[in-house]
Parts: sequence; C-alpha cells; structure tokens
Amino acid sequence: MTQSVKTTAERIKGGVIAGLFTASCAFALIPAANADTMDSAAATTVTETVDRTIAALEDSNITDAEAERIIEMVDVDKVAQFSLGNHWADLSDAQKSDYLDAFHTYAKQQLREHLSGFSQASVEVTDVVSRGPKDTIVETQVTTDDDRQTVSWRLIDGGIVDIQVQDVWFAIEQRAQFDALLDQNGGDIDALIADIKS
Repeated sequence: MTQSVKTTAERIKGGVIAGLFTASCAFALIPAANADTMDSAAATTVTETVDRTIAALEDSNITDAEAERIIEMVDVDKVAQFSLGNHWADLSDAQKSDYLDAFHTYAKQQLREHLSGFSQASVEVTDVVSRGPKDTIVETQVTTDDDRQTVSWRLIDGGIVDIQVQDVWFAIEQRAQFDALLDQNGGDIDALIADIKS
C-alpha cells in the first residue's frame, strides 16, 4: 500500500497559499512602485495568472475550462518532470506520456480543491530578480485581513515552474514526496501514476 501524496497545503499549516496552484488564488494585484524597472514579461505572467483565477472564482466554481486557462500559465510538464527527478530518464515513452497526463489531472484537482476556499487577498509585486537569461524570480507580498507574507514565483522560459511560500519551494517539496513514494514501492512508477490520479 502506497502512502498518499500530500499537498504543500497539508505540510504548510496556516499559510495563505496552499500548494503551487493555490498561489494564484483570488488576488487583486497591486503594481509596485518600481514596476517599470522590473522584468515586465515575468511580472505580466504572474499578473495574468492572478487575473484568470479571479475571473474563474466569480461564481465560486472553477470549471474544467477555467482550470485549463489558469494552468496554461504554468509549465506543468516542466514541473512534472522536475518532481520526478532522476526517475524520469528511466521511464518508457508510454510511461512518460501516462505520467504527464496524470500530473496534469493532479494539478487541476489541486487547483479546484484549494482555490475556492480562499477569501480575496491583495498581492503587490515587490521585485523581479533575474537568475539568468531565461530564469526569473518574481517576488510578491500577499496580504489578507489576518496575514501578510512574501510569496516568490519562479519562471523559466516565461512559464511558472515553482512557488515559494514560508521558505518552502513547492516543486522541490513535491520532488521529495515523489522520491519517498517511489522508494516505498520499489520504484514502481505505475503505482505513483495511480496514486496521483486518485
């Protein structure tokens, strides 16, 4: 029997944002004073992710089409491959396809599960840090009635690949969880695929 996959929300108690896709919940984005000096493309991607989620939550119900529009801003395949680590190279082409399909479904499930319960917050883009020609960190300040914290978004090649909340990067945490699951089930990728589909 495999251990079920735990979301970052289950591991980060009391956080404003639950997992990769909850980081784009019902936010009102406030431009930072120094926005004109930032990497505008990266900041725009974060802003668009927020805007799409606000639109999806207007009726408190995220449809499959709305979930797809939000996930379009995330490089889901890159996150999925990183989460599998060195195990990715050992997969057959058929297993890679099955895993990516399962991870995409998993991502949409996480989005639906965690977004609807969050009240509206405000997000201020505070900085954009270039880590290389294609690697950028967008730093934001998330404020609700009860909390205020920094959330960082990592983008590679223009797509969101990771989000840091309370010093925890989601994709890195997800990779550790998947490694543990594969260790427990003897590296059976099919068991992992079944687990993240459930």
